[in-house]
Amino acid sequence: MKLQTFFEKTYQLDIMYHMGALENSIHFIFDHPSKTCAIIDPAWHADFFVDYVNKKGYTITDIWLTHWHNDHTNAVDEIASITNAKITAGINELPYLNIEHDLITVNDGDSVTLGSTTATIINTPGHTAGGICYLLDGHIIAGDTLFVYGAGHCSLPGANIGELFHSMQKLKKVDDAVMLHCGHDYGCKINTTLGEQKAGNAYLVIDNESDFTSFVNGMSQGLIAYPTEALSLAEIKAML
Repeated sequence: MKLQTFFEKTYQLDIMYHMGALENSIHFIFDHPSKTCAIIDPAWHADFFVDYVNKKGYTITDIWLTHWHNDHTNAVDEIASITNAKITAGINELPYLNIEHDLITVNDGDSVTLGSTTATIINTPGHTAGGICYLLDGHIIAGDTLFVYGAGHCSLPGANIGELFHSMQKLKKVDDAVMLHCGHDYGCKINTTLGEQKAGNAYLVIDNESDFTSFVNGMSQGLIAYPTEALSLAEIKAML
């Protein structure tokens, strides 16, 4: 497990990398004034996460979900039972979520608040039907929608390549300086910005839906290797 910490005005972002069987990245938002914590996509190690937060003098009051896949949700109910934390998910993800506790739903442009810290919701369907990203001051938590020089597959129920293309167009509008944080560490580096990804992530570089669809389908068929480093538009077109 690798741990990184980022300090911002109202909050601290801790990220645990390579957690559990599928090596997830688990994100913790610690709001300074309220001493409350939101954990994003908790999976695999419920007791460990609760203990980690409590030892820092904070309380888990919120669970924020980016999408329904089990490797991002399998500790949700256990943590909610221990902490009574509120669970937030995208409204279009409801048909797919297997969560026993009540859910609060959010939609594109909504805000979620943790003490003095606010995150804006960006609907980013494609990898799943109701995937969302959490845009904070200086950071975006993207789940599996976007990886470092890659993106989530479109092979499970609710996925849609066309919707993923349009989600990428929305993410292009996020400020270049914002740091991207993903659900898994699949790329050649851990730390990156949206500006860096706009310049070299094939999913953001491709500028038309037809080529995007060909690229994604090519990977699913084993005709195109999954990208882990920056690619130019010319390099991408040569693969199609």
